[in-house]
Amino acid sequence: MPAKLVVIGDSLSHGMISGSIYKTDISYPAFIAQCLGAAPTIASGPENPSVFRVPDFTGEGGLPVNLENLLRLLVRRYGQKVNWQEVIPAALSARSLLDRVEDYWERGEGNEASTTGPLHHHLAVFGFRLEDCDTLTEAICRQSIPEPKDNFISQIPEFARYRAARRTLNPQFRREYQHLTQIDAARAIAQQEGGIENLIFWLGANNCLSTVLQLNINWSSDADLNKLSHQVKANLWRPEHFRSLLSRIAPKIDEIGAQNVFVSTIPHVTIPPVSRGVSPGLSGQAALSEDGYYEYYTHFWVWDEDFAKSPDRYSCLTRDEARLIDRTIDQYNNALRTEASQHGWTVVDISKLLDDLAFRRQVGAIGYNFPAEMVQALQNNPATRNRLSPEGKIVPDTRFLQIIPGETPRYKGGLFGLDGFHPSTVGYGLVADAFLKVMKQKGISLVKPLDWNAIVAADTLLVDPPENLIHLRDTLGFLYHRTPLGQLIEQVMSN
Repeated sequence: MPAKLVVIGDSLSHGMISGSIYKTDISYPAFIAQCLGAAPTIASGPENPSVFRVPDFTGEGGLPVNLENLLRLLVRRYGQKVNWQEVIPAALSARSLLDRVEDYWERGEGNEASTTGPLHHHLAVFGFRLEDCDTLTEAICRQSIPEPKDNFISQIPEFARYRAARRTLNPQFRREYQHLTQIDAARAIAQQEGGIENLIFWLGANNCLSTVLQLNINWSSDADLNKLSHQVKANLWRPEHFRSLLSRIAPKIDEIGAQNVFVSTIPHVTIPPVSRGVSPGLSGQAALSEDGYYEYYTHFWVWDEDFAKSPDRYSCLTRDEARLIDRTIDQYNNALRTEASQHGWTVVDISKLLDDLAFRRQVGAIGYNFPAEMVQALQNNPATRNRLSPEGKIVPDTRFLQIIPGETPRYKGGLFGLDGFHPSTVGYGLVADAFLKVMKQKGISLVKPLDWNAIVAADTLLVDPPENLIHLRDTLGFLYHRTPLGQLIEQVMSN
């Protein structure tokens, strides 16, 4: 029987949360697979349409670095806040964790063959751009990774994206699979398992995402079309280059022969809290232009009042640059819709989902109705009942996660993890819900509905947020000045 689901994508499909690919079985593709009757598994074995094979990244909290684990370590040893007397020992504690993670993925078990596979249905790889799906293979990634160095200063696993690609595309390091791209691997699954019922293709976010981390715009050139991924320095692909890549890739997607192909639009990258909009001296609606943009966009660890005192000290995008990035993404999405129409694919509009959820851009008046099942699951779980207002209104939103202390603590954020861009587990649940709605409209029958009770229970940031998020400003300041936070996030997004 054909495979129920195969997924080609980047970190959003891979399931990255808080800077780490960790539990791929709680990614949005895994949620969808369960609804289709295919249980997520890291076990290897013969073709079986009732399973959805996922890669294993559970070692040392995942790859590259799990920020949630780092914050919980600091809470266990230093409480809600690292005071000035504890800065040095706390920095050493963080360094020790990072060193252990780096050793595991560069020289330890994480660098060895996995027992999963031998081919995964879950083929997404964090950091992949559109052009990577038909060019990067396990062999190319292996040959491109330099000899690892035990770097005392920079303790983020080098070439983490390529390491993740190896463990995803050819986990057992078999010779017969070493030259398979994401598209090749999907085609091989179709041949081995008698076809693919549903194929999700969602790439393109990384053709624009680094703009909001690097806080500049570096346009692609014609030469970038023929370079390997790690050789490209551009962080925003010109629409004509994006269209050229898509027209090259689209026929190859058709050749996979999936019964149904679902492609997603690319979200506007200026909405997630990885970049913080600020208009010095203004707040609320007055801080926004008519179309919802702040005067500047800076790093999320820079507080509004600090930026307002001396804007020249901080890297930032201007309002016009942020608007330009989003309008470029609109052109990407138009190209995706055009190809979908020509090839008979079905579009899932995740860009609109995030637009509707954008809390700060809409000054809290979001235009999205949360699934009733999600609301009920929050009410059912004793740890999340306080995430609803007395009127039963959903509290989780798109701001950076923060605990507001009080007799009854209040919360900001909750739909994004601690890296400021990747959704939380509940956020991924909303992505799965959007795909499933379109699948049902397409006439695809589901074995069971989305299990919101399990999704809420699995969201550790929601049910048990690290207590140092009460002192968010101090916590982010410590991470930025005493750990390679900036380097981690840049690597997650661009390398």
